[in-house]
Amino acid sequence: MPWYGWDDDWYENRYDPLDSTPDAIVIEGPLHAKSKRGDIGETWWGMQWVQAMQMLGGGRLDRGKSYARNGRVLKLTIQQGLAFGPVQGSYRTPYQASIELRILADKEWETVIDALSSRAIFAAKLLAGEMPENIEEAFEGVNLTLFPQNWQDISFECSCPDWEEPCKHAAAIYYLLAEEIDRDPFVLFHLRGATREQILAALRRRRGVLEKDEESAPKEAFPALDADLQAFWVGQPVSIPRPAPASQPAMLARLGYPPDSSEKDLRQIYAIVREQAERWLAGNGSTEVEQSSETKDE
Repeated sequence: MPWYGWDDDWYENRYDPLDSTPDAIVIEGPLHAKSKRGDIGETWWGMQWVQAMQMLGGGRLDRGKSYARNGRVLKLTIQQGLAFGPVQGSYRTPYQASIELRILADKEWETVIDALSSRAIFAAKLLAGEMPENIEEAFEGVNLTLFPQNWQDISFECSCPDWEEPCKHAAAIYYLLAEEIDRDPFVLFHLRGATREQILAALRRRRGVLEKDEESAPKEAFPALDADLQAFWVGQPVSIPRPAPASQPAMLARLGYPPDSSEKDLRQIYAIVREQAERWLAGNGSTEVEQSSETKDE
């Protein structure tokens, strides 16, 4: 007989593992959170996942953390847009709890990949299996979010009679997801609708196009180093053309701009180095580092 009017059979069969998508991540349990006290989440991306839920609020988060640590989640299935599993509560039959995230559309993912690829440091860290710390800037730049920021991004369901959102059973799954995201940050992309393989393949293709464009761009012609070896070995001066000043430091243009106020400091350093290089090319022999003209008036 259904308890409190709930149809146990319906909830038990709703998320049948046989109906999981082929790319689903299935973790057999019972699952126990590695964190035994305090906060859950070790990496910045795992902690950010937890913080996102704390900002949205919910009265059962502490109870959910206890459930995550005590092995109440019997199994966890993660697929695109959805994480679910049976959670043992006080009733003899485990409750079925789920978390659903909004999946980004294909066009949205294209704009995100373009934004990530435009900054080589983002692509490099993701290709190395790391989550860039300021990755949300790329999403915000195209009016999207990676971590849930409002109730339109995420929803919870559970077969228990508690109407709190999230209930302690769904909150337990949420906390265990934090540790899975700790282990593999691409789980977060998976929940947003793109697998690890899809993200990495798209980044490699896009970076390949960008690097090919850079290589094919016209470059200023310089004389070969061995153009006049006789003059070189007898100590006669060799004329070295002065390159035109770049509109921005090449390293910043390639790796992307650093956060906070460090960009200003780096620009000042590059300006000093450029001025000293130009003075050396001019042949005055001075090696003394002086304050660049660009920074004297500051």
